[in-house]
Formats: sequence, structure tokens, C-alpha cells
Amino acid sequence: MRIMAFMGSPRKNGNTAKIVNAICKGAKESGHDVEVYNLSEMDNKGCIACDACQAKKVDFCSIDDKLTTLLPKIAEADCIIVGTPVYCIQVSGYTKNFIDRMRVFLEPDLTIKHLPGKRYITVTCSGAPAAAFSNVTEYLNQVFGFFKMENAGNLIVGNVREKDDIMEQPGILKQAEEMGRKLS
Repeated sequence: MRIMAFMGSPRKNGNTAKIVNAICKGAKESGHDVEVYNLSEMDNKGCIACDACQAKKVDFCSIDDKLTTLLPKIAEADCIIVGTPVYCIQVSGYTKNFIDRMRVFLEPDLTIKHLPGKRYITVTCSGAPAAAFSNVTEYLNQVFGFFKMENAGNLIVGNVREKDDIMEQPGILKQAEEMGRKLS
């Protein structure tokens, strides 16, 4: 199985990264091919609504940036993992820009290409209690559901304000590794 993981946090080794990396560790232990990308390190210029993808003027996207080079790989992946901190009761800006660029997988007649049947996992992290921002996971499930992807799991992690707070919740990291091991 080919897995691509995207972290939407500017903290390279923060709570979101630790959880996504734990999922990836479990997936690798099960023999899956895993690539991890930090969205904050990418040159993602954001969707400019040029409609080149919709008019089929380009294979994926007309923007010359790192994410455009990854779009064909996303189309070939079997599973996508998206992790994001929760800012102002929503995904991070890096994550939102990533989601907006998924427009390339939408045909002009609103049919979906490349993504139907692929699996996805979401990770959301916040300093607030998990129940306070479950709507963010609902939003992500709506997005990936719209693209006809299949949910392979969601981790909603609260009470992680400081960079290493997840280390106080080792059960979450074990759960994340197990989630990765169970991917098939």
C-alpha cells in the first residue's frame, strides 16, 4: 500500500507530527510504503481558481510549486493521512490550502477523478478538550467523503498545548501506531 502523510502544523516535531509519525511507523511495520510531507515547508501557493485543471489544459495544476509535483502521486496513493492542529476552531491555514488544491480531482460536472475508493485518516490536535473541536474532524470527513474516499480512522486529540504534551498521553501514540498497522 502506498501512503502519503501530510502534516499541517508549523511545528516540525510537535504533537500533530508525533501522532502522524506514529501512524506512519505502524504502517511501515506492516510493510507499507510511506512518504511524509510537512505542509509548512512546502511552497504551496494555494488555488488561484484559474480553471486550467477544469478545462483540462494541464494534467493536474498550472501552478509551479511543490504541491503540484505531488498531485500525481496523491492520485496514485492508496491512502492519505492528514494531520492538523486546530486554530480558531478550524484546520490550520496550511491544511486549508492543501484541501483547496484538491480541486484538481474534481471534474467540471462535479464527478470525482483519481480519489474514489482511496482511504484516508485524519488527526486533529488542540489545546482544548477534544469534545470542543470535533466539528473539525466532521469537516474533514465531509471533504474526503465528497471525494468519495473511505475513512480508515480519525484521531481527535485534546489537551495538547505545548509541543510535547502528547508524551503525557502515550495511549494516543499507541492507538496511532495500531491504526497504521491495521491499514490494508
